[in-house]
Amino acid sequence: MSQTRVPAVSWIRQNWRRAALGVIAMFVVLSVGRSLLPGANAPRTPRTGDSESESPPATVQLDGGATVPQGGAPMITLNPGMVRLGSPVSVYGAGFDAGSKVDLKLSSSKKSSAAKQVATVTAGKDGSIVASFTFPSDTTGAPTRQVTAQQRGSQKKATAEAAVAQGVGQAMLSAIVGKPGDTVALTVRGFSPGEDLSVYWGRIAGEPTMTLRADSSGGLSKVPVRVGVAAVGVASLIVVGKTSGIAASAPFQILSLYPSIKLAPYAVKASQRITFSGKGFAPGERVLVRLNSAGGQPIMAIPTDQNGTFAGSGMVLPYELKGKQSLVFTGEQSRAAVSSGFTILPYMPAVRASSYGGMPGTGLTFYATGFAPNEAVHVFVGRTKGSQGELIAAFRVNEKGTASATGTYVVPGDAGNALTFTLVGMRSDASASVTFKVDNSGGPVDVPPQAKYKLPKDLEK
Repeated sequence: MSQTRVPAVSWIRQNWRRAALGVIAMFVVLSVGRSLLPGANAPRTPRTGDSESESPPATVQLDGGATVPQGGAPMITLNPGMVRLGSPVSVYGAGFDAGSKVDLKLSSSKKSSAAKQVATVTAGKDGSIVASFTFPSDTTGAPTRQVTAQQRGSQKKATAEAAVAQGVGQAMLSAIVGKPGDTVALTVRGFSPGEDLSVYWGRIAGEPTMTLRADSSGGLSKVPVRVGVAAVGVASLIVVGKTSGIAASAPFQILSLYPSIKLAPYAVKASQRITFSGKGFAPGERVLVRLNSAGGQPIMAIPTDQNGTFAGSGMVLPYELKGKQSLVFTGEQSRAAVSSGFTILPYMPAVRASSYGGMPGTGLTFYATGFAPNEAVHVFVGRTKGSQGELIAAFRVNEKGTASATGTYVVPGDAGNALTFTLVGMRSDASASVTFKVDNSGGPVDVPPQAKYKLPKDLEK
């Protein structure tokens, strides 16, 4: 009987199929068994000395790429970490209990107990939180603030420090050369939305030249501003945010001012008024007026308007001033100066006696014109360069400097051939003389002597 031999290839194929089916059956049995056995899926706890390491804990990935352990110590991060006053801040955190309420608080320092609650957020299923709040705009706090995330009813909390940015903004001017009072357009960027902006020229202290308000983007575009007062030469316009503390500057070349003055009249008498007007000074500054010098105590100060001009000012000239004088006008802030001269004219009075001549015993009165208004006039007889003479009468002229039939005097019996009377104004120091001719009486004349004249108090000046 012949025996049929199975080819080797056919036998290998049949046995490979049987082996594959066996492996699949065994995998199914093991899988079903693991699913039915309690704790079969629990991770194996390594024994002491086991060469395998522990399985890493689950992690949570925060916005920005940071990963923290899920269920570990809570932590929070801020975006941005360098905050601007009045700007939004985002808070990302993890490690809190799922579904718990987490309060966000802001304090000015680590030791501050007066923390202010700024937001409340609910933790997600993975214990993470995402929240945002607007950072306060006040500038009274510390440069570094602390944000605390506190889970309600739990000791779980996390903190993060927020550094307050004292940033640098941008300022641009439509022109880089000009003089105080010129108008240029200002554009600024990088400030806190809606904050007040203090504008300074050449300084950063004291009262600002003007105050502007930033728009919702923290900037302004082509706002007209007047060039303020600063030292001649290269200066700067400086803009400072009142709440954010952000500063910006732009260079500017300050040109010299060349003011001018108009006086009227240029020739005037003491006690009369001289008026003056000016232009070309810095807007809103005071103009200091000095006499004959750029230094020393001013005699008056005149404010200028927004165009750097003034008008209608003046002064009554004192009697002490004589001859040529000048007034020096100096801008208090700009230091721009200009002077203008004028002349104080002398009073030149004219006087007459009620008679040109007569016998001894004749009574005289006096007439005067050209004295200073309302001044007292003293009448002297026998006055010379070396002698004051004798005061025999006094009277007061009116507002026009005149007087009529006043100052009575009787020619004495022993008078010589003539008497000279000198009338002197007590304010103007102006004087005039008149001579009375004494006629020859042909013999002695018995004229009762006059009492010595006593000057009244109200006629001293």
